[in-house]
Amino acid sequence: MTSPIPSVTLNTLKHISLRTKLVVHSSLLVLVGVAGVGISLYLAEKHYLVRRFDQTQEDNVNSLVQIRRESVAAQNDQLLLSYLSLLRRSRALSYAMIQDTSGRVLAHTNPAFVDQRLTDPLSLRAAESTGLLRQQGRLNDDVVDLALPIVQGAKRLGVARVGYSRTSMAQLVDQSLAAARHRILLAALLALGFGVVVAVGLSLLFTRPIALLRDGARKIGEGNLDFRIRITTRDELGELAQEFNVMAAKLQELDQLKQDFVSNVTHELRSPLTSLRGYVELLLREGAGPINDEQREFLIVIKNNSLRLARFIDNLLDVSKIEAGKLELHPERIRLQDLALEMTVVFRPIAQEKQVDFQSEIPFSLRPIQADADKLLEVLTNLLSNAFKFTPPQGRVTLSAKEEEGNVHIQVKDTGVGIPA
Repeated sequence: MTSPIPSVTLNTLKHISLRTKLVVHSSLLVLVGVAGVGISLYLAEKHYLVRRFDQTQEDNVNSLVQIRRESVAAQNDQLLLSYLSLLRRSRALSYAMIQDTSGRVLAHTNPAFVDQRLTDPLSLRAAESTGLLRQQGRLNDDVVDLALPIVQGAKRLGVARVGYSRTSMAQLVDQSLAAARHRILLAALLALGFGVVVAVGLSLLFTRPIALLRDGARKIGEGNLDFRIRITTRDELGELAQEFNVMAAKLQELDQLKQDFVSNVTHELRSPLTSLRGYVELLLREGAGPINDEQREFLIVIKNNSLRLARFIDNLLDVSKIEAGKLELHPERIRLQDLALEMTVVFRPIAQEKQVDFQSEIPFSLRPIQADADKLLEVLTNLLSNAFKFTPPQGRVTLSAKEEEGNVHIQVKDTGVGIPA
């Protein structure tokens, strides 16, 4: 069974602000960079230490060869003994010695080995070396042995050897690396801290214009079309701010056109509507001759709809209410049976023309309701208009209402094509 936790985590991340995301991503990038550089420095330091120890060993054996040549030339072994005494103080040094061509030890950092003939594998290979020979093996410890022949002119005088304990060298390398790790870690923390500060600064730099755009869009959405963003940069964000200001100016222009259009249309509608109401009232007073009951019923419907249209025009003229998004309702106690009767009279001609059966199934016992009669009539008119529009001939349109759990449900049904789910 799949766990829902990942999706919950993803939904949580969606609500993180852009500024936070920039800081987190930039900090992670800095962290990866600092870690990469730190590891590279550590490996480079380790390689350098190993190479430095190797070079020190080679320098010591070369110096030992040179000192032996000088002592032979001066016929003074004291110079060689002094240098061996100096080498004895070297860290990780196991031994340093001079052997003659037969393998006998002429000088050694440990005097107990002097005049001994060494026959171990390391010594035998060292005696036969023709150049710098680096080998590993065991004497009294696991050592790295460096041997270099001592040649003066064309004569081979012997071989110089130095041996270093591998265990001691590893300890020295580890000690040096520990100090290097401390320095690298300190530098990494400083770099990471600096990187986080830079990341926060960059996030503020990049998100501030975006926040201004967001606030501007909110103000435009609230109807403040006079709002403009002050442009301080010429980059892509500055171009976006410029386009935003152009959009706001166009919206302001369209809003003014809308107000002018509404004002002109409502003004032009009032005059013919006033004339229409006057003639309807004249006909109802039988000023143009007697009328029958059916004609009177039709004229009353025309009069009521003209009054409702007049109120609608008055609302259009109240531009401040439209801009504020306030829809004023005037609830009153009404009977749905009376509204249904008016709808039946209004849509009777359309039903007869399209040959559609229009029925009202609102029970006489349904209690009165509190509602805005004009707004409710607008809703019913729109629904019934659509029902008649999409119902084919010989079809049926039904207006019904019923009371359920203290509420009254009004329903418009038809046998037309229907509305997609």
